[in-house]
Parts: sequence; structure tokens; C-alpha cells
Amino acid sequence: MTMFHAAITSGRMGRALAAGGLCLATLCIGPVPGAWATENAHPSPAEQRIMTQRITALPARERPGVMGQDMAWRMTTFLCQDAARLVLVRRGALPHRFFLQDDRPGSQVVVSPALVEGRGQYMPATGPMRWVAFAWACHLDLATGHVVHFDVNPAARQGDGP
Repeated sequence: MTMFHAAITSGRMGRALAAGGLCLATLCIGPVPGAWATENAHPSPAEQRIMTQRITALPARERPGVMGQDMAWRMTTFLCQDAARLVLVRRGALPHRFFLQDDRPGSQVVVSPALVEGRGQYMPATGPMRWVAFAWACHLDLATGHVVHFDVNPAARQGDGP
């Protein structure tokens, strides 16, 4: 089962299969433990209200592009980004030189409406010609839509993290 799990969890089809289960002949396999399906994640009403307010505040010409992004991106951008900035600046990052994603698939994942995880990088204020990789977790309060805690885990190398 573990080998099968590794084979199907990459890409959109893998996430769909892992989230929804897979039936082969008469043997049905349910959801694979640890698999994430960001396409099926739904924010809480409070989280949705905050995102809608922030998107509505954008210029009209920018809204379609933002609405075309997946839920992980929207939750990261509109719910987690400000809390991330505070934590990363305390760790030595320049305040506007960080990304809560990388160039690989699955760099932002909605684990549940209360937890968004990902990989990112920041530029340190002391050595602005390099990027520092990190893994992050954004813990949200479902009732308010606000960040309860934002965790940063420095990665030993670029491939580490969730």
C-alpha cells in the first residue's frame, strides 16, 4: 500500500484519487492517509468573509485573476500572509522579500480549514543576495478567520518541508 500511495499522490489526478479513494475491480480502497486534496477544501464562513472583503477591495481588473487561483493560494495570501510577515521579520527577513510558495507543485496545501501548510523562502536583511528556504504552517481560528499561530521551520536544504 505504501508504494501505491507514493505513486498516486503527485499531480492533480493523484490528489483526486488519494482524496476520493480508488476502486479496482471489486476491491475498493478508501482515502489514503496523509493525502491532501486542496480542490475540496472549504474555508470556514469567517475565513470566507475575510477573503471576500479583501478581494472586493482589489481593483476590479485584478479580481478575475485572483479568483482564478486555487483555495490554498487565496487562504495563504489573504489569511496568512500578514502573520507570516511578522514572524519572518523577527527571524531576520526583509519585510517585503518573502514568498509562501516555491516553484514545485504542492507548495501550499490546505490540510483543513484550520491549517494551511507550505514551503517558502525569504531574503535575509543581513545578506540580501541569497534566499533562505523554510517550511511553514498557518493555524487559523475557524470562528474568527484570524491566524492563531504561524510556525516557521527552517529547511536544511531547498527540498525539505511539507
